Amino acid sequence: MSTPPGSRKIAIPRLQRPGHTNSLPKDRRRVPRACTACRSHKIKCSGDTPKCKHCATAGRECVYMLPRRDKLKIVTDRCAQMAAFLHELKARVGDEDSARINELLDAVEDDVSELRQPAASNPDTDVEESKASVADEVGIRVPSQAALSVGAVDLLEEDLLRDERARATGFVGKNSEVQWLRSIVQQLDRADESARETLEQSTFFGTIPSRRGAYSFGSLEQVTSFTFYLDSEHVDLDFYIDPYELPPPDTLERLLNCYMATVHDAFPILPRRPFEDNIRKYLLALRNGSAPQLSPKWQAILNLVLAIGAKYSHLTKASWRGDERDHLIYQARARAFGLDEFALTTHPDVPQIQVAGLLAFYYLSVGQISRSWVMIGMALRFAFALGLHVRNEDPSASPSKKEMLIRIWWSLYSLERILSNITGRPSLIVDGSCSVPLPLPCGEDQLPDNAEDMDRLRKAHASTPTATSPAGSVSFPSSSADMSRVAGAIPANPGSFFNAIVQLGLITQNIISSLYSAGTMIRPLEDIQQEIILLGQRIDKWVAALPTEYNFQSKSTGRNPSITYHRERLLLGFSFCSARILLTRPCLDGLGVTIKEQNVPTRFVQQVADVCVEAAKTIIDLLPNQPDPALIYDNGPWWCNVHYLMQAVSVLLLALSQSSSTPQDRAQLSAYVKKLVRWLRSMQDPLAERAYQMAFSTFEAVAERCLIDISDLRSEHAATLPAMAPPGTAFGVSFPLHAESTLQVRYESTELSAADRSEAGPSSYTGYATQEENTYFDHPYFHHVR
Repeated sequence: MSTPPGSRKIAIPRLQRPGHTNSLPKDRRRVPRACTACRSHKIKCSGDTPKCKHCATAGRECVYMLPRRDKLKIVTDRCAQMAAFLHELKARVGDEDSARINELLDAVEDDVSELRQPAASNPDTDVEESKASVADEVGIRVPSQAALSVGAVDLLEEDLLRDERARATGFVGKNSEVQWLRSIVQQLDRADESARETLEQSTFFGTIPSRRGAYSFGSLEQVTSFTFYLDSEHVDLDFYIDPYELPPPDTLERLLNCYMATVHDAFPILPRRPFEDNIRKYLLALRNGSAPQLSPKWQAILNLVLAIGAKYSHLTKASWRGDERDHLIYQARARAFGLDEFALTTHPDVPQIQVAGLLAFYYLSVGQISRSWVMIGMALRFAFALGLHVRNEDPSASPSKKEMLIRIWWSLYSLERILSNITGRPSLIVDGSCSVPLPLPCGEDQLPDNAEDMDRLRKAHASTPTATSPAGSVSFPSSSADMSRVAGAIPANPGSFFNAIVQLGLITQNIISSLYSAGTMIRPLEDIQQEIILLGQRIDKWVAALPTEYNFQSKSTGRNPSITYHRERLLLGFSFCSARILLTRPCLDGLGVTIKEQNVPTRFVQQVADVCVEAAKTIIDLLPNQPDPALIYDNGPWWCNVHYLMQAVSVLLLALSQSSSTPQDRAQLSAYVKKLVRWLRSMQDPLAERAYQMAFSTFEAVAERCLIDISDLRSEHAATLPAMAPPGTAFGVSFPLHAESTLQVRYESTELSAADRSEAGPSSYTGYATQEENTYFDHPYFHHVR
């Protein structure tokens, strides 16, 4: 039925009940945002501005949350920015103003801590608004448990497949000194950004500019920009070498003595006496013209020993040293024998383990860390396949053979621990799966020949620190009296020296797994604090159990006042300080804020951070004030000296870059850094030169921030920079890039028949087809050192 034109339906109003007044129609629209008062009272907000109806009626303040922002997060971020700015300003003012700033910061510390507590979620918040708030929180750096998780868990933050240089560097974990240097520059970047934002924002509730996360600083902050190791340098030769060629007998003996005198005691992967006897027999037969045919694996082992000895001869500038490229030639010959396709596909044996382990050690000594990591993994796989990680109860094996296998295993173990520390990569070894006993603390010439005497010797040393549990935990004497008895009972010999290295390696592995693994993030911080205390006690007990002659902390050397054990003391001192730095480094700038928030004593954090700085100072105190490269090469762990020195310099620079350091602290720390930088510059090695440039550049950036005078270092740097090795050279040696090389390297070689030479076949290793442009240190802070 149609409605007649002009007639419309008229709404009939409802009848009002008696006693009820007339009211406005109910507004059913949904307001975009409710004020904080209506939200807290769970009532409908009208959304009117500047005040909603409820707030206007009640006469109270009406506050609306900003779009896609959490007000508490904004206030917290503003407070954190202003506190950071005050910390930064404190380092640039006088003592009186600095004291006033400290009073202000102490007065608001509790309020800032309350603001840092996470706010409860509001069920009335729109879903899209919640998603936006989460996205906003990612861009705001607020000191919290999440910030600690991101800062302590290893993350892959760049494409390691993008080019050859990135693949050469590989993954670098958070316990590496390379990452510590990177964090210093990131800390400077964040401080600059925070100060700039604080000054530019004119209103308290203004829009916060987008901020980059701690791991999103772009390609300039990638790990490859901060590594000083030589992984990107090639180790291959582009000219033909004869793998059967050997150096003259006198050169061979000198290189062998270099290896045995400086490396063997800390890395006894070879049985010293049988190996030296075989070489001397071969040289005697060679002089008599009746040299036997050598096995390929034995020749590989010999060439690797020569390569390591040759590298040492160049570091010490020995007068009899050979061509600068001889260590590369020796390692190429060793690879021709020990790493060919046949050797890699056959079932492993002990010589193959020794070849892989020696090659890993050689790569470490020349700064090829990633290659060394790969080779030590291969050696460990071979050792696992032959059961070297478990107790050997074979009745047919002689006691000397069992002890030799034990020392081979622990040599690989200790080398892998060093590489895990350098690279920050996880260990391949699960201590809980290993039951092999520790090496006996006695020299190889003191080992008995029968099983009964060997058992009595092990029982005699049962009171010394040993790994008795399946998990490889070290059992130490409990009292100081026991410690004194143990320290006096253990003699100073190569066996006790290696035993001490192994035990510290066990403790270091526990430190890495307890403080630097992903599982650390799900543990209560109070448990982490207790773990740091217990591991620190184990390190202290390890020091107390050392033989008196190895006590690097004492000015006196015990029964022998000479410098006979200077090399052992320096190596153990470096290793001890490195372990302490690794243990305490998280409290220097990582765990401090979060531990405070979790009601862990701030005093503990400060004390542990001070221990970290003191350990770095101790490394530098072990060196004379005047740089003497011969001293550190002759008496120190020359194959990883740079690692220990860069650990120390990164810790000191981190301490310097913190705004809490006083002018007196900065003066003392800068003096230590200057001394260490001068040592690196004086070492005259391609790896040390790269480390020096990185340390000097980072120090310049920190000095500019903290107003530290380093004009003396700048003058010295300008005078020595032209003498540095040119970029793109391999280990400071320029190689021809064409196959028709005119390089002539002549050695007196063993006379072989034409059939033998044809059977050996060509062993030509070609270098990289193209050399990438040297873009190391391409962060803006490092532009001035190019």
